[in-house]
Amino acid sequence: MPSAIPPLRYQSLALQVAARIGAEIEKGAWGTWLPGERALTVSLQTSRKTLRKALAHLQREGIIRTRHGLGHEVVGPAERTGPKALGDFSVGLLTPDSLENLRPYTALWVDELRSLLFETGARLATFSGYRFFTGRPEKALVRLVEQNPQTCWVLAHSNEHIQQWFHTHRVPCVIAGSSHTGLPLPSVDLDNFAVCRHAAGAMLRLGHRRVAFFTKQSQRAGDLEGERGFEDGVRASPHRDIESVIVRHDGTVDHAYRALGRLFGVASPPTAVLVGQSAFYLTTIAFFAERGLRVPSQVSLISREDDTFLSYLKPAPARYSCNPKTYAKRLLMQLQLCFDGETGGHTIHRIEPKFVAGDSLGPVARGAVAKS
Repeated sequence: MPSAIPPLRYQSLALQVAARIGAEIEKGAWGTWLPGERALTVSLQTSRKTLRKALAHLQREGIIRTRHGLGHEVVGPAERTGPKALGDFSVGLLTPDSLENLRPYTALWVDELRSLLFETGARLATFSGYRFFTGRPEKALVRLVEQNPQTCWVLAHSNEHIQQWFHTHRVPCVIAGSSHTGLPLPSVDLDNFAVCRHAAGAMLRLGHRRVAFFTKQSQRAGDLEGERGFEDGVRASPHRDIESVIVRHDGTVDHAYRALGRLFGVASPPTAVLVGQSAFYLTTIAFFAERGLRVPSQVSLISREDDTFLSYLKPAPARYSCNPKTYAKRLLMQLQLCFDGETGGHTIHRIEPKFVAGDSLGPVARGAVAKS
């Protein structure tokens, strides 16, 4: 007689997902609360329907408890104790925009940071949403951090309110940017003060006496430092006939166009402009093209930021460049301190970008200076 063939043991997809969640709970990956269902469907690569079946199974097993309006609470097995292995370290990246909507430079350093963390055995989890970046983010942040405990957080494009919450609640974090005054949080940023001060000096040395800083309205500490640097560069000039202005827009193309229209709709417009954000350098170029303004023979331009798409423009933009790999490595250095338990320091890393002297910056046109 042929030998008996043992029956196949089929495990449904929902049970497989439940087993994966249970394994993560046993490792202590999520602490007291599971991540939200949307985050779980992404990380587990499953549908919402399958996930809910898996969660229902875990609830029947007494591993989780669903609390209406709050989420899924872990009630067993007991959280693992003892020293963490490298693979237990997890970094949460929090941004207002989803990754696909971030500027290219930010996406590049995020990818590099993910690779660097992977090499050390750590993980990078990404979270986004404007609800965390409002003037009152407390409830959203409490739920986020309780449901998604991380070894350390990286806060990108953060305002004072979100930084204050992390500082007050002593949640380990590193600011990808600058920390606000009075908030002793570790940070990594480009030296925006030095960049904008240098840009103002570069324009003035070429004979420009009517200069402008065109930038997005912002409450980010690094952007505010840039505005102060521009003003300081103007004040440092020995010339007393300088006219300078900071023009802010709300981050939309329509509002930026209107702001540029007012700036260049006067009898004596600026002859040189520092543009705060690389994307709005494109907006400014388009505006000049419509007005018939030639760069740099009629107006000079400098971009405070660099991005990959700027290298495709003619004339080549004058800009300040920092390799995203350099930025990611500096962030990793700060994160390593979190991994080692050193979360009380206020370490500030400022990276001075390289000035790329493009063709968009030239001497002031003859007769363009209204005052002598």
